[in-house]
Amino acid sequence: MDESLKTPVNSKVAVRVMADKRMAHAFITPPQNGGRNPTQEEITEALREAGVFFGVKPEIVRRLMETHDYNKQELIAVAAMPVKGADAVLTYHFSAEHELKPRELEDGSVDFKDLGLVTNVKEGELLCSKKPAMEGEPGTNVLGDPILAPPGKDVKMPAGTGTKLSEDGLRLSAAINGQVLVVNKRVTVSDLFTVEENVGIATGNIDFDGSVRVKGNISLGFKVKATGSVTVNGMMDGGTVEAGGHVSVDNGFNGMQSGEIISGGDVRCKYLQSGKVSAKGSIFTGHIVGCTVRSGDTLNVQGVKSQIYNSVLSARDTISCVNVGTGNQARPVVLEVGSDPELTQRKVNNPKETAEAEKKLQGIEMLYNVFAEREKRGILPADKIKDYENIKNTREQLQMALAELALEREEIEESMASMGYGTVVVTGNIVEGTHVVIGAERYVVPGGYKFVRFRRDPQQGIVSAPAK
Repeated sequence: MDESLKTPVNSKVAVRVMADKRMAHAFITPPQNGGRNPTQEEITEALREAGVFFGVKPEIVRRLMETHDYNKQELIAVAAMPVKGADAVLTYHFSAEHELKPRELEDGSVDFKDLGLVTNVKEGELLCSKKPAMEGEPGTNVLGDPILAPPGKDVKMPAGTGTKLSEDGLRLSAAINGQVLVVNKRVTVSDLFTVEENVGIATGNIDFDGSVRVKGNISLGFKVKATGSVTVNGMMDGGTVEAGGHVSVDNGFNGMQSGEIISGGDVRCKYLQSGKVSAKGSIFTGHIVGCTVRSGDTLNVQGVKSQIYNSVLSARDTISCVNVGTGNQARPVVLEVGSDPELTQRKVNNPKETAEAEKKLQGIEMLYNVFAEREKRGILPADKIKDYENIKNTREQLQMALAELALEREEIEESMASMGYGTVVVTGNIVEGTHVVIGAERYVVPGGYKFVRFRRDPQQGIVSAPAK
């Protein structure tokens, strides 16, 4: 048969959609007997019949209209893939990974005793914040249907003991003052800091807003400072402790002429040697050698063989001890009661601070009166309102300070009125030359005494009697 008489057969278009509906492929058959490639309308219709309405590639449509490469699979439509939401992100507002390194000073040198071992935080201080997980951006499959986007992964706030979570769950703050740590992936704040070893070169100085326990010793030249109490399970070898609360040293204190204990509460120590010790509360120890010791309450030096020599001791109320002085001591022991050096200093400072506050208040009152009058007359400029508020605040603060100073003066007078009548009790031997000071009276022991109590009589001065 003459080929020219055969009926032309145009290319046929077939579209197949993948099972996940995220891609569609097109196939075209070769034209026969002079037939033609598919038109754009025919391709569009084939897509419509297959249900493909999204993600069609125009360049593939054009290629199918012009191609001579038949019976070949062409990717004609592709879904818009969903975008996963951003995961939640935690931001720590402290150094979660602690690196011990010397602190650089302003002059460029470094302090090798300050290694920054402790990270102190205050109540209410922000420790960790969270940026919430975000919803994802949905996609569209080739049929035009939405493809759900997975949301971002949430991260649980690492709230541990001593912390407080905000109502929206996005801010973690310190619930107490103390040291912030990450323990078992949780942020914790503890008001007790424990040093598992000696305080020395490996740790540097300790400065903690809370209480400190040292399981080892405190080495020469190093310092432990705490707003709370300090407990040393070892001993102090020339180190220093400064505590807002009690101080306890299990195995004794040897200041080596430079060490010191400063306590806002009581001090308990096996022995005290070659250093300075002061406490606002009572002091309890077994021996005192070569020390200056001051107690804001009572000083108790007790033990079967308890000894005091080459030392100056003072207490506001009572000194109770066993044996005082030796025959070959370098300097006489001084036992002083009925005085409070800190209280005496406050009595000196109070009038000075009062006069300074009164002078400042006088200047502020002049400004306050000018601004108050202008406000009353309605002529206070708007740009001066903030200045007026600052003046009022300063005035109020100075008035409060003066009221507190006046109250302190009354308390000082009451306290000092009851002073000067402390007691020194010796239940062992006290050697000749020991100084006993009670209030303004001084008595030098003329000979050896044993089992004696010293007190101050208003008419006779310092008198002694057998200790009970």
